[in-house]
Amino acid sequence: MLQIILIALAIAAVVIGITLVISVVINKRKKLNSKERFIHDLLPELDCGKCGFPTCEAFSKEVSNETVDISRCAYIQKANLSKIKRVVKKGYFNNSNMVAFVKCKGGVDCTEKFDYEGQNYCWCKDSLHSGNKSCDKACLGCGDCIKVCRYNALFINDKGVAEVDRTKCTGCGACLNVCPNNLIIRLPITQTVNIVCNNFSEGKAISAKCKVGCTSCGLCAKVCPADAIEMKDGQPYINKDKCISCNKCIGLCPNQCISRL
Repeated sequence: MLQIILIALAIAAVVIGITLVISVVINKRKKLNSKERFIHDLLPELDCGKCGFPTCEAFSKEVSNETVDISRCAYIQKANLSKIKRVVKKGYFNNSNMVAFVKCKGGVDCTEKFDYEGQNYCWCKDSLHSGNKSCDKACLGCGDCIKVCRYNALFINDKGVAEVDRTKCTGCGACLNVCPNNLIIRLPITQTVNIVCNNFSEGKAISAKCKVGCTSCGLCAKVCPADAIEMKDGQPYINKDKCISCNKCIGLCPNQCISRL
């Protein structure tokens, strides 16, 4: 008699468990509109957080709203990736005329506010007081951009900063939105020089944080014979259409914030 009761209880527990699972799935699907549900059902549903969102459900909503790139999902199957890209209007397709570029070279030359011990993701670091770097625009060095790159075109260099291998980069743009400090941009592959800093502080303000930060001195703009460099909001910007690749700005920059590409 006792054995029969135990079997009955076990069966009841299984039925209740299945009912709860079905209920959760149904409720989750009710929260999503048709487009979000289509995207969600093609995701691996691991809720791993590598995309920067706590659940695949939250991620699918952002992809549907076209605020993030679907390529941020590290484990999605290529076939499913293609299906979603056909639905999402905003495309992030290969552009062989463009290459990604990381506007930071701080790394070990940028002081730290505190010792970080936690998940090795840039978005995790950034959520804690804007990261452990003194410069709040610095590369946090965890390689979130590397995780979303399907072409192995990014790596962490010996300074602890993300860097792009231009021979592998396809210009797809998958890495752009994953950086919490918006350090990654796309440049024409024909462009030969660019500013390698994204900080808007001036003089001593940045020097106290980073040895290689741009101090907004403006010497690069003054020395340029083609007037290709303009100072905007304390930051130098290079006009690629005017630049004649003379490289005078590279040699004059006191912190070597201008890089030959």
